[in-house]
Amino acid sequence: MSIDPTSGQPASAVPGADAFLQFLVNLVNNGSQIESIGVTLQMGGMLVSGSIVSGAEYFDRFAANFTSSLESLDAGTRQTVHASLAELGDVFRLPQPVDPLPNYIHLADALFFTADGTPIAGQPTLWRGRTSAVDGFILGRLQSEAAV
Repeated sequence: MSIDPTSGQPASAVPGADAFLQFLVNLVNNGSQIESIGVTLQMGGMLVSGSIVSGAEYFDRFAANFTSSLESLDAGTRQTVHASLAELGDVFRLPQPVDPLPNYIHLADALFFTADGTPIAGQPTLWRGRTSAVDGFILGRLQSEAAV
C-alpha cells in the first residue's frame, strides 16, 4: 500500500479535487452568463483570493500582460508571441464537457494571504492552480486593508 507523503494517509484514501469547486469552474469555463465568481481558496497554509475566470479569459489576459512587457521586441514578434499564448485558451472557447471535470482553476485579480488573513504584499495578478491542490474554499473574496 502506498502512502501519500503530504497527508500520511493511504494514497487511495486521499481525496481528489472537490467536485463542487470543479462544477463552479465549469460554469465559468462554459461561457454561460456567469463570467466570474469571487472565491477564496485555502491551499496548504495560505489563502488565495480572486475571481474565477474562464481559461480563455485567463490566457487572453496572460498573453496581453506578457507581451506588453516585451518592449525590446518588434511589433510583429510581439504579435506572434501574443497569438501563440492566447491560442492556449482556445480549448476553453468550446463547450466544456461535464466529464472529465476541470483540473485547473484560473483566477483574475488574485491576492495572497497567510492562513490568519494577513495580506502578503503584492499587486492583484492572474493565477492558475490545480483544483486537486485546493483544501477548501469559500465564496467571496478577501480584500487587503490597503484595497479597502
